[in-house]
Amino acid sequence: MVFNKSPILDSDIRKKILDFLSRREHSYKEIVIKLSERVTSLDKLIMELDKLKQEGLQCDERFSESYTRARSIKGFGPQRISYELKTKGIDETLIERIVYSHEMDWLKILLKEFKKKFSEKDDFSTKEILKIKKFFAQRGFVNEQINHLFK
Repeated sequence: MVFNKSPILDSDIRKKILDFLSRREHSYKEIVIKLSERVTSLDKLIMELDKLKQEGLQCDERFSESYTRARSIKGFGPQRISYELKTKGIDETLIERIVYSHEMDWLKILLKEFKKKFSEKDDFSTKEILKIKKFFAQRGFVNEQINHLFK
């Protein structure tokens, strides 16, 4: 079953953007991608989005903070979250400031995930350790953080 999304009139662009933002924070790029195929005028979409940004209703910084918090709670590390934010159009300096801020205790997050996944065992073989390290590397944690678990 395929759902065709209806086109958005120029007069309804602002309402549609606000509809997205009322559910969760979105990056500027996310909104452009979601709506660009449905609007008749891309210029009108950009203009409305710029207005909402000036009014403080759309904010990439707020989106980045929210996204980083949500993904870290799900057990993802700083490298993975940074990559995901880049794909969502977030500026590199903003990513550095938010993802690598002092508020984010990545070792604590990693330890929590480790306990959640591997708590029933105390002694690991070399093969198991390599498997665990690979798992956390894929989740976006830095080798230095991962090695800290096994000290």
